[in-house]
Amino acid sequence: MAAKRILLVEDEAGISDFMEIALRGEGYEVDVAPTASRAWACLDAHTYALVICDWRLPDGDGTLIADAAAQLGAKTLLMSGYLFQMAGGRAEAHETLMKPVRPREIVAAVQRSIGAAALT
Repeated sequence: MAAKRILLVEDEAGISDFMEIALRGEGYEVDVAPTASRAWACLDAHTYALVICDWRLPDGDGTLIADAAAQLGAKTLLMSGYLFQMAGGRAEAHETLMKPVRPREIVAAVQRSIGAAALT
């Protein structure tokens, strides 16, 4: 059985790097999109078990990406460093994590959402 595929949408390279390492270390397959436009291309090209998306991206709104991913059948996690954004609105449809997120916190949130990675 193949590893569960995750799309990580995060424009800060330091954050996406540590998250990708942590998730790959747990056996997940991870695609990284640093922009909304890249995320849309990934969603068009692949099927994801989970989409982890930064709320604010340089070229778009992460909640729109999360909404579209959910409509495609993916679980979603939103991340934000802005506490005021986490209350109400469209975010209530998605689990939201407050930045900065520790590696063990992101792994735990992923496991709650889609379970452990299935290794080959």
